[in-house]
Amino acid sequence: MSRGTSMAPVTACSVYGPSKLRCWCTQPSQKRHELDSSPLSTSVGMRPTQKLTAGSDGGVHIMDNKAMSRQRVAKQQSGNARNDGDEKIAGDEELSSRKSALSMIACVLAGITFGFAVEKGRVFEPAAVRGQMSFSRFIMLKMFLSAVATGMVGMSIVSMLPFGKPKFDQMRVRFFRKFVGKRGVLAAGLGGFIHGVGMTICASCPGVLYIQLGTGTPNAVLTLCGALSGAFLYGMVELTVVRLSKPGAVACSNTLDQFLGTPYFVAALPIAAMLATCVFALELFQPWGSDLTQPNSAVASALELRAWPPYLSGMLAGSVQGVLVLTLGDVIGSSTSYAALASLVLVTEKMERLSPYLRSYKRSPAAWAQVLFCLSSVLGGFLSASFSGAYGTVPGVTGLAAYLGGVIMVFGARTASGCTSGHGLSGSGILFLLSFVVLPAMYLGGVLTAAVMSVLQGQV
Repeated sequence: MSRGTSMAPVTACSVYGPSKLRCWCTQPSQKRHELDSSPLSTSVGMRPTQKLTAGSDGGVHIMDNKAMSRQRVAKQQSGNARNDGDEKIAGDEELSSRKSALSMIACVLAGITFGFAVEKGRVFEPAAVRGQMSFSRFIMLKMFLSAVATGMVGMSIVSMLPFGKPKFDQMRVRFFRKFVGKRGVLAAGLGGFIHGVGMTICASCPGVLYIQLGTGTPNAVLTLCGALSGAFLYGMVELTVVRLSKPGAVACSNTLDQFLGTPYFVAALPIAAMLATCVFALELFQPWGSDLTQPNSAVASALELRAWPPYLSGMLAGSVQGVLVLTLGDVIGSSTSYAALASLVLVTEKMERLSPYLRSYKRSPAAWAQVLFCLSSVLGGFLSASFSGAYGTVPGVTGLAAYLGGVIMVFGARTASGCTSGHGLSGSGILFLLSFVVLPAMYLGGVLTAAVMSVLQGQV
């Protein structure tokens, strides 16, 4: 690379064949650059008439002179079209609105499906959450592993499709931008641990809480109030948290497949197979029926059943991932929705200056799309519980535990920039390395809290 060339730093790059180079860039607003021929260019089989161009899509591409000429002409024509009048702009807006409407419909359907699956899997029950942390019940782990494995399969298929790969790549770049320069191992580990502590106290998690609301779980509203309080509290101290935990260096690789130098599906599919094997082993060790608080009716239809096998519910929940990538360019997440909802408290411009963090979510279409997904999951949980007659039949936790746990849970999730959905289902699903730091810390916090609570309850 010539010394006169200016290029933003990249985290890692992988070569896919002799004519294409893909890099994941660390700059969230990187503009297009042209790179001169260099030893790097030669190493990927470039001809003297070709150049490397880095674009805002996070990729670095090889283009020859003809391609660059066509690109310049297209830009000129685009500019002329805008200057000719408002007709083409109106047409573009109509197309964009139609596409946005279809995406929102897909988001609602995906949320309903997710909520329906979680309710049928029974992982929203407080007893299931605390039982998993005390290793007395394994429904939650079985459904979680099944959902991650199914999501990996779905996203692998998307990443191999000609029309799906660009969306998959862009989704991962947007996912990484939340962490570059802001979240390192310290924030991930500490945030995950705090999140796990809150999960055990309130017997919920950010994604499951919405299904608890939809199923009439007692004190779920108090958990929601605590979760919103935790999001607001984090918004007030976010600058301090980032300053104290900001990583000193940029990681060389964001994902496992980048670290290994392989396409995503080559790394993801074997891991999905291993997770499926773990679910099978857990089922042999402790059949899912023994973990139910109430047995299924022997004469009920599929929709009327109180519970489905956790691996089937997990597969249904995980199947949502591929749909979201193709339609929204996003993956399952939930803790961001609390930041978006908490931002509504900032009703004046003066109040918005108190928290630039919350202000950014107040105006973020992606954040409100997640809110739409989560609210749709409330409906999915309600429908499932109504079909089976299980609405309002699940015991909850105390009001104090619900509120306090909600505060701690979402504060930890925002510190780690993700929760059991964002890091668990999605982060691990796209093989994001930092998510493999958050998850063990999360379960460690949950398990230790469950142990302490067990000792304290035994002394009463």
